[in-house]
Amino acid sequence: MKRTILISFLAVMLLMFGTTAMAQLPAPTGLVCSLADTDANTVNDSVCCNWDDVSGAAKYSVDIEIPVDTTDPKDGIADMVVELSFGTSDRTDGRLMADSDLCIALTDLAYDINSDGLIEQLSGDADIKVKALDPGKGKGSQNNPFSYPPVTVTLP
Repeated sequence: MKRTILISFLAVMLLMFGTTAMAQLPAPTGLVCSLADTDANTVNDSVCCNWDDVSGAAKYSVDIEIPVDTTDPKDGIADMVVELSFGTSDRTDGRLMADSDLCIALTDLAYDINSDGLIEQLSGDADIKVKALDPGKGKGSQNNPFSYPPVTVTLP
C-alpha cells in the first residue's frame, strides 16, 4: 500500500514539474563580445558576440545592461541601469536564428534616459550575457540560465 502511494505521488510530481525541469537548457559558455566594423568603413558600428552552441537551442537571447549617470552635472555614479534584450530570431543578416552569434548595431543601444522624448546614445561599460531558448507548446518555461559571468564591452 505504501509503495503504491509513493509511486502515485512520484508520478504526479513528474507530471506537474517534470516537463519544466526537462525543458531547461544550460547556460551558454564561451561568450566573447567586442566592438566591430560590420560595414567595412573602418569605424566600429556594432557589438558582435559569439558563444558556444547549446544542444537543443532553437534561438538565443542576448541581454545588455548599461549603467547610466543621469545627474546634471554628471557625478560619475550610475543611478540607473538600462536593460536591453536582442534575439537571434530578430536578426537581419540572413543567418539562422539557431546560430550562436549576433551583431548588434551601436545605434540600437539607445534609450530615452530622462523621459523627454529624445533618444540618447548609450556609452560606457555594457555587461552582456546570453541564454539559450527552445520555445514551443509543451516545452515548459523558458526561464533558462544566462551565461555567467557577463562580458563587459566599453561602448564609445
